[in-house]
Amino acid sequence: MKYLMLLFTLSLFVCTLSAQEDFSDKVKVGDQLMIVKPASLSYQSINVPRKNFIIKRGGIPNVSTLNNSIVTITKISGKDNPMITFKRSNGKKFFKAYRTLTAELNTAINIGEMEVYDQ
Repeated sequence: MKYLMLLFTLSLFVCTLSAQEDFSDKVKVGDQLMIVKPASLSYQSINVPRKNFIIKRGGIPNVSTLNNSIVTITKISGKDNPMITFKRSNGKKFFKAYRTLTAELNTAINIGEMEVYDQ
């Protein structure tokens, strides 16, 4: 029974690893994404500056302003899990202090923090 349970758990783990989709070929510079409210309390794959850094730059550390923001990709770097740099599509700054932020593309889309925005 132990071996059967171990085999089931291992096969489930392998299936979830292979279910990760790769978006590096589907997204290019200039495409738009939408930042979605995270499932947890904070964003895991979007690199949001810490609260004290936002305050030091004269910004307002309200993370809820990121929800449903439309962003434009300005730079893609890396092959396996590409890091993207993005800015707001409406030209405003993030937290009234940062022009751009970064995120791990595949992780952000797979866990539901970002979506490809179709107009």
